[in-house]
Amino acid sequence: MDSLWITLPIFALIGLGWAGARRGLFDGKTAAGLSQFVFWLAFPALLLTSMAKAPVPGPNHGQIILVWLGVLLGGHLVGRGVAWILGHGAERQAGIGFASSSGNTAFLGTALLASLFDHHVMALAAALVAVENILVVGLGVAGLYAAKPAVDSKAVVRAMLGGLFNPVSLGALIGFALALTQISLPASLMRPLDMLGAAASPAGLVALGIVMATSQGQATPQSWQDVCVVVLTKCALIPLAMWFGLQAIGADRTFILAATLLAACPSAVNVFIQARQAGIWAATAARVVFITTCVSLVGLSLIAGLAN
Repeated sequence: MDSLWITLPIFALIGLGWAGARRGLFDGKTAAGLSQFVFWLAFPALLLTSMAKAPVPGPNHGQIILVWLGVLLGGHLVGRGVAWILGHGAERQAGIGFASSSGNTAFLGTALLASLFDHHVMALAAALVAVENILVVGLGVAGLYAAKPAVDSKAVVRAMLGGLFNPVSLGALIGFALALTQISLPASLMRPLDMLGAAASPAGLVALGIVMATSQGQATPQSWQDVCVVVLTKCALIPLAMWFGLQAIGADRTFILAATLLAACPSAVNVFIQARQAGIWAATAARVVFITTCVSLVGLSLIAGLAN
């Protein structure tokens, strides 16, 4: 039940954006403005503050973090590989790979973990979320920009640098560095950053709902095919691989459950925000986030039940 109650606001905010667009209150320009706000300000602030306040992970978490990173990168490659086998173009391959490996861990996952586990698990969770948002998101964003038609020979290099140094990854990197060094930002700076961060998920979800409403008639069989590939990879393959991977290294059962729960989180709204910012695959990304959120309730509820 925890997973249901925590995800209800997600559906409510998506529905709010959808209803507003259907009534003519919002349009594509509204979604574009909200997306820009989330991309440049709100989501980087959310990751920076949440990482900075998180407990420091212990030295015994190294193997778990490596398995976590390996499984997510593997999920990215599987998603891309399936898209390539199906004959999809570079843009669809990049979108599917990104959505298959980047989950809603910072907002949904950590909230679920906080309701189930103690501070020892939250220290590990902070490291896992940081690694995902620095490296996996960086790879996903670089893939989106590299998939766009190149205007010159240096376009791919700029795409890779843009993926590593985009505002979202930088926010997570700075916040994690502050946590590791135990440097505290002054309250006068943290307060406005907290306010910006609190707006990240609501604004992003409302923008997602608007795009779903305004592109409703544009859904194609190819778009739904992309959704199916991501659902199978993100909601089934990655959680199972995480569970068995951590079992193989003899990790503590509590840590296995926590990491598997994070791995079972749906595709992040950040995937939609980044796709819209890149100008490719945005409408499909909106559907992916919504459908994976619905489907993930089954896996999240099962894992939460095992944890209880």
